[in-house]
Amino acid sequence: MRSHTQQHLQPVQLPPFFTQAWVLLVIILIYGIPIFLAYHFASFIEPVVESYVLEPLSGTLTNMPAFVQTLFMGDYGLISLGTFSFVWAFPVVLFVGVSIALAEETGLQTKLVRGSDPLLRKIGLTGSDLVPVLTGYGCNVVAIMQTKGCHACSQKHCVSMVSFGSACSYQIGATLSIFNAVHAPWMFIPYIGVLFVAGACHTRIWYGKPRDMPLIFPGGSRLRKPAKRRVVKKLTGMLNQFFYQAMPVFLLICFIAFMLDKFKIIAFVIGILEPVFSFFSLPVEAAVAIFFSVLRKDGILLFNEGGGAMLATFSILEIFVLVYLASTLSGCLVTIWTIGKQMGGKAALSVTGKQATTSVLSALVMLVLVRLITGDL
Repeated sequence: MRSHTQQHLQPVQLPPFFTQAWVLLVIILIYGIPIFLAYHFASFIEPVVESYVLEPLSGTLTNMPAFVQTLFMGDYGLISLGTFSFVWAFPVVLFVGVSIALAEETGLQTKLVRGSDPLLRKIGLTGSDLVPVLTGYGCNVVAIMQTKGCHACSQKHCVSMVSFGSACSYQIGATLSIFNAVHAPWMFIPYIGVLFVAGACHTRIWYGKPRDMPLIFPGGSRLRKPAKRRVVKKLTGMLNQFFYQAMPVFLLICFIAFMLDKFKIIAFVIGILEPVFSFFSLPVEAAVAIFFSVLRKDGILLFNEGGGAMLATFSILEIFVLVYLASTLSGCLVTIWTIGKQMGGKAALSVTGKQATTSVLSALVMLVLVRLITGDL
């Protein structure tokens, strides 16, 4: 009788399919809800900032020299584009940061790691590699550092997946801004899906499947009440990085773009790249934003130059492919530097070269497929 009771009290084991579906659903909610909230907050606050900040400042600068007006409020203005960066990136950093901190401190992250292990092994990763991949949605640099804890034979796989498929907070905010500017915010859903799937395929094709290895990940299996102090500490670190690293670098990008435009260097580069972009049937004017996205992923915001006038000349398909190219052509400069510091310069060049190849080829495939379907080819 005792044996029968013990057997009866054993927990019911869900089939692997349901377990993996549950893990995917929770991951989507952990990041989907904060991004949804950030989008609506930024959409609400952007017109307010334009009316009560940008327009008054623009009026104040009308009596200033043309150089000063262009520097602050021109196509690559420190205030005009810098405000776009803050309005769209900061809410993402804030809400996603809270979500990540809570997932870590409640022990939910540990459950996701163990539940996702069978699924991730199909693309050459283990459940423990999920932590850097998810961290990459906050910051790719921090995620690359975390890959030190990966198995030696899966570290390259994890680095590849983070660099290609994990859209950092700044990239997400900039992308939301671009899609909102063309009145197509719905494009973010297929964008983030394509990014992850292409990243998984890229990792599996280039790096294969490593040998079987055990899942090693510390932490209990029970959920716990998060410590407020630890959550605030984690969130403060993310916000400090945004204010003291991300925003200054983006403003520097704006200044460099302004100077390049001032001395007609951008027009010269566009002339050189025109044959390449013509091959893809893409507008060559987008080359500047793609170039600066290599420095920082929120460089994508340069698509908004001229108050979005350039975007108005692109089709929805062109905008999607251009944002995809800017997102995946390379990791940002600091990410590449971190890979080199951690794995060596040769490895960093290899990861970057393979990523650029996959990015260009997959973008070309997307263009051909869509145009075949729509009959525009």
